[in-house]
Amino acid sequence: MNGCKGMHLWLLVVLLCVSLHAAAQEILGDQNSETVDAVAADKVDAASPEIPRVFTFVRLDAPVIDGDLSDGFWFNLHEIPIEYEVFPVRLRDAGVPTRVRIALTETHLYAAFDAPDPDISNLRSAVRERDGLKEDDYVSLVLDPAGQGLRKYEFRVNPHGSQSDVLQDTISDRYLYDWDAEWEAAAQIDETGFRVEMAIPRSELGILPGDQAQQLELLVMLKRHYPRQVERTLASAVQLVLTEEPPKPSEAKDSGRRLTITPHYVFDRDEDRDIGGRFEQVEEQPRHAAGAYLNYRLSADRSFLMTVKPNYAEVESDIARDSINNPFDPYEPEKREMFVDTREYFRTLNEVVYTRNIVQPDVGLAHLWRSPTATSGLLAAFDQQTQLYMPDNLGSDVVTLVDNSQSAAFNYERQSDKRSLGVLTTLRTADDYHNAVLSLNGTGNLGVDDKVRGQFMVSDTRYPQRFAEDLCDTTGCTEQDPDAECELGDCDITPYVRRADYDDRLRGYNLQLRYNHDGPDSLYWARYYDVSPDFRADLGFLRRVDYRAINLAYGRKWYFQAKADDESQSRIRAYLVGGHMRSHSDNQPLETTVGIWGEFRGSYQTIARLGWQHRKRAVNRLDQSDLSAGDNAPRFDEHYWQWFFQTAPYVPWTLHLDGRWGAMADPDNLVLGHMREIKPKLHYTTGPLDLMADLTLRHFDTDGDRLYKEQFFSLTALYHTPSGLTHRLLWLNDLTERDIDRWRGDELARETSRTLEYTQIFSPHPAWQLMWGLRLVKDYESDINQKDLTAREIYFKVQREFTLLD
Repeated sequence: MNGCKGMHLWLLVVLLCVSLHAAAQEILGDQNSETVDAVAADKVDAASPEIPRVFTFVRLDAPVIDGDLSDGFWFNLHEIPIEYEVFPVRLRDAGVPTRVRIALTETHLYAAFDAPDPDISNLRSAVRERDGLKEDDYVSLVLDPAGQGLRKYEFRVNPHGSQSDVLQDTISDRYLYDWDAEWEAAAQIDETGFRVEMAIPRSELGILPGDQAQQLELLVMLKRHYPRQVERTLASAVQLVLTEEPPKPSEAKDSGRRLTITPHYVFDRDEDRDIGGRFEQVEEQPRHAAGAYLNYRLSADRSFLMTVKPNYAEVESDIARDSINNPFDPYEPEKREMFVDTREYFRTLNEVVYTRNIVQPDVGLAHLWRSPTATSGLLAAFDQQTQLYMPDNLGSDVVTLVDNSQSAAFNYERQSDKRSLGVLTTLRTADDYHNAVLSLNGTGNLGVDDKVRGQFMVSDTRYPQRFAEDLCDTTGCTEQDPDAECELGDCDITPYVRRADYDDRLRGYNLQLRYNHDGPDSLYWARYYDVSPDFRADLGFLRRVDYRAINLAYGRKWYFQAKADDESQSRIRAYLVGGHMRSHSDNQPLETTVGIWGEFRGSYQTIARLGWQHRKRAVNRLDQSDLSAGDNAPRFDEHYWQWFFQTAPYVPWTLHLDGRWGAMADPDNLVLGHMREIKPKLHYTTGPLDLMADLTLRHFDTDGDRLYKEQFFSLTALYHTPSGLTHRLLWLNDLTERDIDRWRGDELARETSRTLEYTQIFSPHPAWQLMWGLRLVKDYESDINQKDLTAREIYFKVQREFTLLD
């Protein structure tokens, strides 16, 4: 390889910058502790260094992926240094050497990282589960096949060889950690540092081998995450120019085809009961189940996927438990292989395709195609159940019926000149039911720090009466007089029953526009939402309709040397956030929010974010049968402090402490009270052992007395043996107490639930996976003053991947 000069390095900043404000819990609501922080610091100008162009050709050999860089494959390759810090300070000297070599074959992109360390005892790394490297030392390769800065693929490896792959999707404004590619990596550690080898199939990147229509140029970003006194990200970029050698006449051209079939069998003795009753198998969970996943790569850019009776077969007990104070249903991650593989093809600003709504499919099918500048996906599923989110402007509920349904989605998206334009459509049908959505979405990069995004959708929906009946608090609420008053706490009808209007055909629209600036010294954004009352996206995760809202923010950033021995600068950031929301149908105010936030990020890997929120907010309706706002949905004057804190002063330990404190409204009782919430979390990791303790304490008082208390505790232990066996132990202890003398409606005064789950996962060979375990749940209910075992489960899963064509 030879090096020469090319593009300015400011492109590196464009391709590594991410949005400050990731999808928040609510449109105008609380800040999210998982908010992604933007790359920040010194300004980049026209005098920035240039990205070198590196010429290479297709290699005919391949290295052994074992973390040993003495393999002859790596000799005589151009050595690329990682020269710059890009976070917290832009384009200052990296200060620690990292050297990278890259090579291409007909089938793979190979990379070798040599990462010396002046003090190996400060290395932060352990054996991790997939995508669990965010706080570790790691090296990574970021590729943007289209060169548009809109969709980047990042491949991370820590010093223990654990992998993470991330789709940086500017179009949907998200970092997608649930995107998984098939690639190989290995690492080795010694007293001087660590080394990593990667082998990434070109098919995973959409880099089509053998296409000689034009010279292939690939922008590659090389990163090293270096968490010490201050968390730092180091990076460089190269423009990889591939001069393909013509194949010899006698050589057969690789068709790119590959066929794998992965059958599975699951035994799941999953039984539950009411306290004092008899154990019976959970109706929706068969004791014996078998299925398969077929992945047929028709060519390097096109795949056909099929799944038959997929099974979650993953531990799900530790999905976040949500507060009774939150009227919106929580998000649940997808774990089934085919749906994980397809989701990147259907991402837009709104999550219009949320495959967890496909609950128990007999068959799922997908056809996927992509090139460097375009993608398309077609998805279909035939489900034994019908599940969807019924939205309101003050909350959401879930319809779940044992009712055969069909779901389909199609998306096409094209990128050009750092812009994208896409069209997406979805369709769901069942007996006497349909929901169809058509969406247009676009994205534009206005510069290094400025992006605009927009999406417009229309829908057509028809609901049957059984959907509304499923949302009733008691059977038969749809037969009640629709004009009769129905007071909160003494009403079988809910607003969600009214939203499932089965007398009329529902047609509506959804418009969302976003502008975001996140520069070295300032940040600001503007967002506009307009969603009509009758818009529905039943295949998606959209929990709010019937509102118009605007959200604005402005902030500044400052940098300084907090401690003399810090490797880089610390940052202070302060910003003001404001917004207003009104109901679409009657133009009544729902919420006005003002928030002031300050953040310190620096020494001891500390992130401390403190904010004061003032919200004048409607949280529920007095008359549950009336969808109007105004006097029917009184607004409460909330004002409270909120904070997020994280620090890691010692290598194996990380401490988190989040919380809220102040006046907040309770939607179940329509009262303003005093909220005290703290959420400490302690994480210890070393070598093969990973321990995490997580506690949530939440007290809500009114008139000087406690209205309710919530206490959630979880303890998770992971141990990875050298033989490939993973032990996972989970203990949950949940407590909810209510003052039922002051509580609207019928609820229990005290509920407790304790869960113990133990799982072993073993892969004796890369093609095999076995999992077995048990789960026990003990509950207490105060109305009968009894505690007993209410659920017990023993499960076993085996799957084997067969490659029939390669």
